[in-house]
Amino acid sequence: MKNLLYKEFRLCMAVQIPIFFLFVLMLLIPSYPYLVAGFFICNAIFYSFSQAAVDNDVLFTTLLPVSKAQVVASKLRFMLVIELLSLLFFLPMIFVNHAVHGTPNAAGADASLTLLGALLLLYAVFNAVFLPRFYKAPHKLGRHFLLSTICVFAFVFLFEGFMITCGAAKDALPLFGWVEETLDCFPQSGATWLAQGIFFAVCAAVYLLGAVLTKKRAQRNFEQVDL
Repeated sequence: MKNLLYKEFRLCMAVQIPIFFLFVLMLLIPSYPYLVAGFFICNAIFYSFSQAAVDNDVLFTTLLPVSKAQVVASKLRFMLVIELLSLLFFLPMIFVNHAVHGTPNAAGADASLTLLGALLLLYAVFNAVFLPRFYKAPHKLGRHFLLSTICVFAFVFLFEGFMITCGAAKDALPLFGWVEETLDCFPQSGATWLAQGIFFAVCAAVYLLGAVLTKKRAQRNFEQVDL
């Protein structure tokens, strides 16, 4: 498995990926739906799949002395490394955002631990939609990415829309007020750090569970493909 993952980074990783990591700078844009920055990380992964498709990587990898299940697992781990690495870049930008702006984001979620958790959920949606379909029909790469893009932006719309609603109607319902003052803000007290930490932990658990289920589904699909 270690050698397969090494192969992914040496032969399949698109040269554009370091450039796409620069999209974390979108957190410096005032009044912007920051979850959109996560889509560009998904886009970077798609570019790697596109490059691999040009090199006929699926057929090449299956000709190696490895099982189809190992092929899928290595590709998923490659995706997870890129996604989790992006969080390391997003994290300091949360503090930079607060230092530069210091005001609530009128266009959606504030830069916070809650945003990092939401990014994990966004990645989970992308992985669950894209990878199993890719290994069911590798030649339909563009169609799979289009569907995953639609699902990702649906999630962005729902999450950012909910945060906007909480900010606009925080006095209408206690739940909206609690979300606005505890989850959708830069944490500055022990209570907000705790609440956002719990939210992030729950999102991380969902992300990891989603990765396991995505792997199993993709492996099952790939076993049925006759190359």
